[in-house]
Amino acid sequence: MRIDAPGKPRDPFSVAVEALRSQLRSGRLVSGEPLTITELAHDLGLSATPVREALSRLAGERLIEDRRGRGYFAPRFDVSDLVELYGLRRLYLAEALIADGAEPPPEPDEPTPPAARLGQVLDWIVARAGNRALFDAYRQVGERLAPSVRIEGKVFSVEDELDAVEESLGDRTRLATTLGDLHEARRLRAADLVRAMRAHANIASL
Repeated sequence: MRIDAPGKPRDPFSVAVEALRSQLRSGRLVSGEPLTITELAHDLGLSATPVREALSRLAGERLIEDRRGRGYFAPRFDVSDLVELYGLRRLYLAEALIADGAEPPPEPDEPTPPAARLGQVLDWIVARAGNRALFDAYRQVGERLAPSVRIEGKVFSVEDELDAVEESLGDRTRLATTLGDLHEARRLRAADLVRAMRAHANIASL
């Protein structure tokens, strides 16, 4: 498994964290495979120490698994994981709407794919609430959901969902209903999302 460290190299720990985080976000690491420190260090051109520290950091963020006595493992999503995570993200968005009615965010400077734009709008809703603890918790859930969010377009019409969300902005009650429907749809079709994630991971590893 070759891992490329994105961006300009910095200190070894930061390079390792960002490289591994990028692989997790891309959905390549969702099959529960062991993450061997020596192999990762070789792939990154780093010593074992910063890689071990990076894995510890990511395990602390619950992005990978630390199985005591067995080592670190890539996450393995199942249906119950996605049901819980989408449910939690829905709760954070609902809490954000209590504090703010979610006026429309600024228009992007350049064309943005529907999936990326939907993510920007959801981030904006939570950011507008002005609650740092809420936003940090929301972003942490977002990191864990990233592999699923990446393939949502294979299961849902994300463009239509984006239209529905944007049309609801400024109307708190309507927006809460729209966001609730969006997340409930993902909870109901969590099995389809899991299958799509695993298929994507298998293709990406070729």
